[in-house]
Amino acid sequence: LGLLLVVLRALTLWKAGAGAQELVDEVSDVMAKGGVRAANQLVSDKKSVVAFVLGKVLSHLDEQDEQVEEIINEAILQKLPVVERFGSAILVFAAVAPLLGLLGTVTGMIATFDIITEYGTGDPKLLSGGISEALITTQLGLMVAIPLLLLGNLLKGQANNLQRLMERAALRVLNLARVSTDNSKASGKDEG
Repeated sequence: LGLLLVVLRALTLWKAGAGAQELVDEVSDVMAKGGVRAANQLVSDKKSVVAFVLGKVLSHLDEQDEQVEEIINEAILQKLPVVERFGSAILVFAAVAPLLGLLGTVTGMIATFDIITEYGTGDPKLLSGGISEALITTQLGLMVAIPLLLLGNLLKGQANNLQRLMERAALRVLNLARVSTDNSKASGKDEG
């Protein structure tokens, strides 16, 4: 179940961030040429979380900087559940698995002591069943926990990178829009 969650999270992150950096570069190129409307059309055709955030920025460029920053934050917060989907569940599985292994260890040792109480320590074959149960459950708990912990943290890093990309993309487009607006105002003054 933990590995299924890892696969689902990886697919979700891949889908959410598919072509995001290329989109940011493409939108920046279009914005540099002064095509806000073309950039807006470009992001409206995409389904990534970055495209959603850029669409919000591009549709609110005429507002004050503080309002646009609030819109950026709201758009990112709106897409964070997509970026963080299944992340907590994977890390919970990674944390619970060794505890379940420990529970198996305890029950195996209890079984061993029950056998010692009933039959004594004379026959090692009788004791081996409980000891084996204790060791196998510990091993299985660690075999589940270690990969899930590694993969869960790796995917968490990817999610954090995607969140940072959303923030950088929004600020990049906003800055390009402000620079082009300032340049057009300055060239209008020069002509006047």
